[in-house]
Amino acid sequence: MDYRLVRKNRKTVSMKLDPDGSVVVTAPLWVSRHRIDAFVDTHAAWVEKQRLRLRDRAAQEAALTPERIAALKRKAKTELPPKIAAYAAILGVRPTGFKVTSAAKRFGSCSAKNSLCFSWRLMQYPPEAIDYVVVHELCHILHHDHSPAFYAAVARVMPDYKRREKLLKTTPADD
Repeated sequence: MDYRLVRKNRKTVSMKLDPDGSVVVTAPLWVSRHRIDAFVDTHAAWVEKQRLRLRDRAAQEAALTPERIAALKRKAKTELPPKIAAYAAILGVRPTGFKVTSAAKRFGSCSAKNSLCFSWRLMQYPPEAIDYVVVHELCHILHHDHSPAFYAAVARVMPDYKRREKLLKTTPADD
Protein backbone atom coordinates (compact mmCIF):
# COMPACT_ATOMS: atom_id res chain seq x y z
CA MET A 1 0.00 0.00 0.00
CA ASP A 2 1.27 3.44 -0.90
CA TYR A 3 1.65 5.99 1.86
CA ARG A 4 3.35 9.28 2.62
CA LEU A 5 5.80 9.07 5.50
CA VAL A 6 6.35 11.93 7.92
CA ARG A 7 9.21 11.51 10.39
CA LYS A 8 9.05 13.36 13.69
CA ASN A 9 10.63 13.34 17.11
CA ARG A 10 7.89 11.27 18.73
CA LYS A 11 7.41 7.89 20.44
CA THR A 12 4.71 6.14 18.41
CA VAL A 13 3.72 5.38 14.83
CA SER A 14 0.34 6.68 13.71
CA MET A 15 -1.68 6.61 10.54
CA LYS A 16 -4.41 8.82 9.11
CA LEU A 17 -6.23 9.28 5.87
CA ASP A 18 -6.29 12.61 4.09
CA PRO A 19 -9.67 13.72 2.70
CA ASP A 20 -8.64 12.36 -0.71
CA GLY A 21 -8.12 8.88 0.80
CA SER A 22 -4.32 8.92 0.71
CA VAL A 23 -2.53 7.40 3.69
CA VAL A 24 -0.18 9.47 5.86
CA VAL A 25 2.03 7.68 8.37
CA THR A 26 3.80 9.65 11.08
CA ALA A 27 6.69 7.80 12.69
CA PRO A 28 9.55 8.38 15.11
CA LEU A 29 12.94 9.15 13.57
CA TRP A 30 14.42 5.88 14.87
CA VAL A 31 11.81 3.39 13.54
CA SER A 32 12.95 1.38 10.52
CA ARG A 33 11.12 1.50 7.20
CA HIS A 34 10.57 -2.26 7.53
CA ARG A 35 8.67 -1.79 10.83
CA ILE A 36 6.68 1.05 9.35
CA ASP A 37 5.71 -1.09 6.33
CA ALA A 38 4.64 -3.88 8.70
CA PHE A 39 2.54 -1.39 10.68
CA VAL A 40 0.83 -0.21 7.49
CA ASP A 41 0.20 -3.80 6.37
CA THR A 42 -1.45 -4.73 9.68
CA HIS A 43 -3.82 -1.78 9.30
CA ALA A 44 -4.82 -2.42 5.67
CA ALA A 45 -8.38 -3.44 6.63
CA TRP A 46 -8.77 -0.25 8.68
CA VAL A 47 -7.58 1.84 5.73
CA GLU A 48 -10.09 0.22 3.37
CA LYS A 49 -12.93 0.69 5.87
CA GLN A 50 -12.02 4.37 6.28
CA ARG A 51 -11.80 4.86 2.51
CA LEU A 52 -15.29 3.41 2.11
CA ARG A 53 -16.55 5.77 4.82
CA LEU A 54 -14.96 8.72 3.04
CA ARG A 55 -16.56 7.71 -0.27
CA ASP A 56 -19.98 7.25 1.36
CA ARG A 57 -19.79 10.63 3.05
CA ALA A 58 -18.58 12.33 -0.13
CA ALA A 59 -21.47 10.82 -2.10
CA GLN A 60 -23.93 11.83 0.59
CA GLU A 61 -22.54 15.39 0.70
CA ALA A 62 -22.73 15.64 -3.09
CA ALA A 63 -26.43 14.70 -2.91
CA LEU A 64 -27.23 17.59 -0.55
CA THR A 65 -29.11 20.31 -2.38
CA PRO A 66 -29.14 23.92 -1.20
CA GLU A 67 -32.77 23.36 -0.16
CA ARG A 68 -31.84 20.29 1.92
CA ILE A 69 -29.00 22.19 3.60
CA ALA A 70 -31.36 25.08 4.41
CA ALA A 71 -33.86 22.60 5.89
CA LEU A 72 -31.15 21.00 8.06
CA LYS A 73 -30.07 24.45 9.30
CA ARG A 74 -33.68 25.29 10.21
CA LYS A 75 -34.04 21.94 11.95
CA ALA A 76 -30.87 22.61 13.98
CA LYS A 77 -32.04 26.09 15.00
CA THR A 78 -35.41 24.70 16.06
CA GLU A 79 -34.51 21.39 17.70
CA LEU A 80 -31.17 22.08 19.38
CA PRO A 81 -32.09 24.95 21.78
CA PRO A 82 -34.66 22.88 23.77
CA LYS A 83 -32.19 19.98 23.99
CA ILE A 84 -29.43 22.33 25.15
CA ALA A 85 -31.72 23.87 27.78
CA ALA A 86 -32.89 20.49 29.10
CA TYR A 87 -29.45 18.93 29.38
CA ALA A 88 -27.87 22.15 30.69
CA ALA A 89 -30.40 22.10 33.54
CA ILE A 90 -29.52 18.48 34.34
CA LEU A 91 -25.80 19.29 34.33
CA GLY A 92 -26.21 22.59 36.16
CA VAL A 93 -24.34 24.55 33.48
CA ARG A 94 -25.19 27.62 31.44
CA PRO A 95 -23.77 28.03 27.93
CA THR A 96 -23.02 31.62 26.94
CA GLY A 97 -24.16 31.23 23.34
CA PHE A 98 -25.38 28.92 20.60
CA LYS A 99 -24.64 28.91 16.90
CA VAL A 100 -25.28 26.62 13.93
CA THR A 101 -22.24 26.25 11.66
CA SER A 102 -21.27 24.49 8.46
CA ALA A 103 -18.37 22.65 10.07
CA ALA A 104 -17.53 19.54 8.08
CA LYS A 105 -15.11 17.81 10.43
CA ARG A 106 -16.79 18.18 13.81
CA PHE A 107 -20.38 17.97 14.92
CA GLY A 108 -20.02 20.37 17.82
CA SER A 109 -17.64 22.51 19.80
CA CYS A 110 -17.48 24.48 23.03
CA SER A 111 -15.37 27.62 23.15
CA ALA A 112 -13.22 28.69 26.09
CA LYS A 113 -16.02 31.17 26.87
CA ASN A 114 -18.58 28.31 26.97
CA SER A 115 -20.32 29.19 23.72
CA LEU A 116 -21.63 26.15 21.82
CA CYS A 117 -21.50 25.55 18.09
CA PHE A 118 -23.19 22.69 16.26
CA SER A 119 -22.86 21.74 12.62
CA TRP A 120 -26.09 21.46 10.65
CA ARG A 121 -24.70 18.13 9.42
CA LEU A 122 -25.43 16.67 12.86
CA MET A 123 -29.14 16.91 12.11
CA GLN A 124 -28.83 14.04 9.61
CA TYR A 125 -28.24 11.58 12.46
CA PRO A 126 -30.69 9.85 14.84
CA PRO A 127 -32.03 11.87 17.80
CA GLU A 128 -30.04 9.80 20.31
CA ALA A 129 -26.80 10.70 18.51
CA ILE A 130 -27.78 14.38 18.46
CA ASP A 131 -28.52 14.23 22.19
CA TYR A 132 -25.09 12.69 22.79
CA VAL A 133 -23.33 15.56 20.99
CA VAL A 134 -25.33 18.12 22.97
CA VAL A 135 -24.38 16.43 26.27
CA HIS A 136 -20.75 16.08 25.13
CA GLU A 137 -20.44 19.78 24.36
CA LEU A 138 -22.24 20.84 27.54
CA CYS A 139 -19.87 18.69 29.60
CA HIS A 140 -17.02 20.75 28.14
CA ILE A 141 -18.34 23.65 30.20
CA LEU A 142 -17.44 21.55 33.25
CA HIS A 143 -14.22 20.08 31.82
CA HIS A 144 -12.52 21.74 28.84
CA ASP A 145 -10.75 18.50 27.92
CA HIS A 146 -11.41 14.81 27.30
CA SER A 147 -10.19 13.64 30.70
CA PRO A 148 -11.67 10.75 32.68
CA ALA A 149 -13.58 13.36 34.71
CA PHE A 150 -15.10 14.70 31.49
CA TYR A 151 -16.30 11.26 30.39
CA ALA A 152 -17.57 10.55 33.91
CA ALA A 153 -19.74 13.67 33.62
CA VAL A 154 -21.03 12.50 30.23
CA ALA A 155 -21.76 9.02 31.63
CA ARG A 156 -23.67 10.44 34.62
CA VAL A 157 -26.16 12.04 32.24
CA MET A 158 -25.98 9.46 29.47
CA PRO A 159 -24.77 6.02 30.61
CA ASP A 160 -25.10 4.63 27.06
CA TYR A 161 -23.03 7.42 25.46
CA LYS A 162 -20.60 4.98 23.79
CA ARG A 163 -23.44 3.34 21.85
CA ARG A 164 -24.74 6.77 20.84
CA GLU A 165 -21.26 7.92 19.82
CA LYS A 166 -20.99 4.94 17.45
CA LEU A 167 -24.06 6.19 15.58
CA LEU A 168 -22.00 9.19 14.49
CA LYS A 169 -19.54 6.91 12.72
CA THR A 170 -22.19 5.64 10.33
CA THR A 171 -23.33 7.28 7.12
CA PRO A 172 -26.03 9.85 7.92
CA ALA A 173 -29.63 8.85 7.38
CA ASP A 174 -31.57 10.33 4.50
CA ASP A 175 -34.76 11.57 6.20
